[in-house]
Amino acid sequence: MAPVYVGLTDKAFLRLHHGFGAPVISQTVTVLTNRLTEDELSEMYAQLRSGPFMRRVRRPRVPFARWRWVLADTALPLHLEHAAIDDADALAWASDEAQYPLDPERGYGWRLSAVPTRSGGMVLSCIASHAIADGHAGLMAAIGLVQPELATTEGLTDAVTVRDDLKDGARRGIAVAREVVSEARRARRDPSHRRAIRNALSGRCSTQASAPLGWREGSVIATFDAARWKDLAAQRGGTANTLYLALVADLLRHCGLVGEAGPLVLLTAVRILREQDQIDSNSFARVPIVVQREWLDQFDLAPLRAASKASFGSVHGVGAGGISRPRNMPPELVDVLPEGVVERLVDTPPITVGMCSNMGVLDPFVPTVVRHGAAPTMFVMRGVFQGIDTAQAGRQPIALATWLSEFDGKIQWVLESIKPEMAHTDEELAFLARLVAESWGLDPLHVSSGGGSSKTAREFS
Repeated sequence: MAPVYVGLTDKAFLRLHHGFGAPVISQTVTVLTNRLTEDELSEMYAQLRSGPFMRRVRRPRVPFARWRWVLADTALPLHLEHAAIDDADALAWASDEAQYPLDPERGYGWRLSAVPTRSGGMVLSCIASHAIADGHAGLMAAIGLVQPELATTEGLTDAVTVRDDLKDGARRGIAVAREVVSEARRARRDPSHRRAIRNALSGRCSTQASAPLGWREGSVIATFDAARWKDLAAQRGGTANTLYLALVADLLRHCGLVGEAGPLVLLTAVRILREQDQIDSNSFARVPIVVQREWLDQFDLAPLRAASKASFGSVHGVGAGGISRPRNMPPELVDVLPEGVVERLVDTPPITVGMCSNMGVLDPFVPTVVRHGAAPTMFVMRGVFQGIDTAQAGRQPIALATWLSEFDGKIQWVLESIKPEMAHTDEELAFLARLVAESWGLDPLHVSSGGGSSKTAREFS
């Protein structure tokens, strides 16, 4: 297997850890009826330490040579709390755990923690920086807890010689020179592009500490009977995924930033896999889907399903988005620009969007030690924007981030409000989710809410 290079999407998420926005982390939350022993937790931790989460960045000394992911020899320790919490506080505890500061570039990109519940159960949290793991990479790490032989670190241990770096640097140096000439020609033809480049090159680094939150990201998990969900979707002319998209679009209508007319825009995640065991940190692309309001008013999934298929058919490659490649600039050039320059080149789209990620059926990824005896009642994956404040929320277009998965015969719909105009409290977000679901004929089995405390990653102790 070839070395694993740090892609443009990886770098976009690394920039967030360097002060250019709110770091994004992936989190797996598991709620257990019965507790695991410390030995069992230590076994899980050891298995994760032998898998693809164990990576750090190596920056070559050769100019223009690509950064690589290499095997890390250290990790954050297993964290076990001994004071039990109420079962109703499971999501709030998980939200607090999601704020723990990570440093993926130096190898501290993930953390496993656990807390007992007063009913005799336990809640597990595994967080990982999005720089080292998107949803697919997170599942590939989790499968190592089921089948340890699949916890591969191939590619992270491949030796790259100075000669290899010199060849890579020379090839890339030529490519960057050509792209600089191409961008100069483009700037001469396009005054707006010329101004954007001038401002990016002359501006100062805009890293900022988080302001006092006032508002914080809201968190809700609603569960539904999977059979009922799928039957209803089929009756409405769609699939389980189409119904998911419709609910998110309908919920987005309640955002104060979305007008009463015009289409609704969803950003959906599409996995782009070259091979079954690829070890890329990020192998996804975002695909916009435009949802017409009349489809929702008529509860008709057929046109949404057609629009979704058409959008998926035109997906671009990994790292082709506006955050990874601002102003659609050439990839080799973007890759060698300073972080501050790249960040200043990013244009915030003048729209408000909902983000959708369908994680599929999660039962095969439940760790063996959890499956036998611990009786899991929830196994869910989501993302969290660490310490996002009102100012940071306003500089990005996502108002509502959502994830869908199926576990133990239940659909798990995870919602995070990323702008205060979407929902000011967890209770408001939970109310809106239930309202929209019931309008489509779905009765939630359970709705959990709890965004945790107002503690930011920088204040975590």
